[in-house]
Amino acid sequence: MIKIENLMKAYGRNLVLNNIDMEIPKGIYGLLGENGAGKTTLMKILTTTIGYQSGDIEVFGVNLKKNPEEVRRMIGYLPQDFDFFQNSTVYEVMDYLAGLKKVSKGKARKENIDTLLEKFKLMEHKNKKIKSLSGGMKQRLGIAQTLLANPKLIILDEPTAGLDPMQRLYFRNTINEISEDKIIILSTHIISDISSTCENIGILKEGSLSYNGPIDSLLEKIKNRVYVVEMTGKQLTELGHKVYILSIQRKAERFIVRFMGDCNNGIEGAYPVEPILEDAYFYQYYILGKELENNV
Repeated sequence: MIKIENLMKAYGRNLVLNNIDMEIPKGIYGLLGENGAGKTTLMKILTTTIGYQSGDIEVFGVNLKKNPEEVRRMIGYLPQDFDFFQNSTVYEVMDYLAGLKKVSKGKARKENIDTLLEKFKLMEHKNKKIKSLSGGMKQRLGIAQTLLANPKLIILDEPTAGLDPMQRLYFRNTINEISEDKIIILSTHIISDISSTCENIGILKEGSLSYNGPIDSLLEKIKNRVYVVEMTGKQLTELGHKVYILSIQRKAERFIVRFMGDCNNGIEGAYPVEPILEDAYFYQYYILGKELENNV
């Protein structure tokens, strides 16, 4: 697993990561948080791209600060903007990155590359230059290169950006297939990607770890607190003063409203529903702090 203790990272006076303590087990781990929460900084630290002020990090028992090269050899990384090598072909990029990852030249390297290009439906485009690819193709190439040399740790920063719904589904299925003996960290703001692939998640808020653990435990926090009701626009305005509104769907001239409250807060026609990850994330990120303040 990955163990992180008392991790601190600042840019000048701006504290970006504040005393992060977390463990990440094998499997697919989701990292959620708004832009600026510290997700990308944490990913860059784990990939040894940037340093940090204090704390300890172990990746599969290897100390990251003492042995960065050894940790680097374990990692496949997709940065948020994979847009390099514009005048190189798909195959040339894969071959170059395979070399950086110490994949032996010759037949073994070619088979490794060809297998991944087939897997991500890029074989017919292998001689095309990167600048000629669509956004979705570039993203698929970015994901494919993370798997070169069969890394133990795969770090994906916004991996489904630019993918259409079918490509996103294919990505989820592929990640599930390869996750058995690896740690895959999926950093994203797309909650549906997390809910369909991950068992454990971390939520970063303003540089601090708001939650770390199983999705089921997070859902348990709001069990019997999520309700749905159908109402008019005028009623919706009044409802916003009584409860926390989670989502709104328009239905003709009425609204289907999902909200969080104690019992149904006396809202006529409201009925309880099972919470989903979007509800739990909204609670943990936006509501929990307000409730704690109100109880002080």
